[in-house]
Amino acid sequence: MLTIFRRAAGIAALLSLVVALAACGDQEPAQRKAFMAFLQDINGRTGTHVLKPTAKDENDFGPYLQQYKIIIDYNNDMRAATEAYGHQIGKIGLGPHSTPRTIEQMAAAPQDLIAARREVEKFEHETQARLADVRAKRDALKQPDDLKLVYDKTFNKLVTTPTLAFENSSNALLEGLDASIRLADYINSHRTKLSVSGMQIQAKDQRTLDEVGALLKAHAAAGQKFAAAQRDGERMVNGN
Repeated sequence: MLTIFRRAAGIAALLSLVVALAACGDQEPAQRKAFMAFLQDINGRTGTHVLKPTAKDENDFGPYLQQYKIIIDYNNDMRAATEAYGHQIGKIGLGPHSTPRTIEQMAAAPQDLIAARREVEKFEHETQARLADVRAKRDALKQPDDLKLVYDKTFNKLVTTPTLAFENSSNALLEGLDASIRLADYINSHRTKLSVSGMQIQAKDQRTLDEVGALLKAHAAAGQKFAAAQRDGERMVNGN
């Protein structure tokens, strides 16, 4: 009789577990619906907005909250890294809060240009590694087709687009630094044939004038390309 009771109790426990699992499973459509509505809100907004879920959202999304956390964590990581990067290149005369250097100042401290180039290239490689890592996390997600369609759009908007915009600016900045380094090197190796004051260069012969003129033209073009890349990035991020 005791054995029968034990078996009955075991069957009852098993049935309770099945019912509990079924109840949890029934929540998935509602959780997916709530999560998709949240993502569609983001997708419908102009510009890049990494919205923070409310406490209710977190409860409503269930396990799908972790899928959005991938995007939040990436943006937080990029923000911190970008701030540190901006502080670092600001020390050597670059960055949004730095006063642009004159040609005379660049030629006087060419080592700063080389150091800046190393910092930009290093951060660009780190950014590419971060993007590859977060894409791998995205690709590993198990998602129903309807959610995947909406999630991928959000991912592109909040992760891929701003990161590629930043990389375009970084590439343009590298070109600008290369042009600045070439100009500074030329000036420092032709000190007896030219003089520099602020942004003005005077050459003592036509050949030197032509050569430095070509370098100045390339330097100016690189600066314009960098400014255009920044404007394009702002438009991509702001949705203008």
